[in-house]
Amino acid sequence: MHWDWSIEVPMNHGVSFSAAEYDVEVARVAADHSWETAERTAGRRVLTDVDRERLRAHVLKTSWVANDRDHELFRVALQIDGDYQVFVDTLWRGRSPEKVAREVCVTLALPPSEWRATWHAIKPTLIKPPKIAGPSWRPARF
Repeated sequence: MHWDWSIEVPMNHGVSFSAAEYDVEVARVAADHSWETAERTAGRRVLTDVDRERLRAHVLKTSWVANDRDHELFRVALQIDGDYQVFVDTLWRGRSPEKVAREVCVTLALPPSEWRATWHAIKPTLIKPPKIAGPSWRPARF
């Protein structure tokens, strides 16, 4: 394998190395999660383990995952087409990232009408909750 730089050149010559060694190093780095914060670990686990097909059946897709500004809450943001954002929050309660992620995935495997969620209309003309909303859904307050 050979690299030449054309932008942000770190040196004035290219570098050659074994493609097999490169592949081994990429695999090692990809498997190393030791640098992750608890929030990032929970987020990676949710994004890896969530049942996307089940969400897609309700026209939902994950948008982002992170701690809320209240660091006791882990938040999953989902989107319904370009119409709504849906937020599902899970309390950390001192649990490990893996346990929080597992609870999030179990929750998201339920029918959306059973979730405790908040919603936000992306389109200002939408003033009613999404059709999939259940009785525990509330408008999001920012």
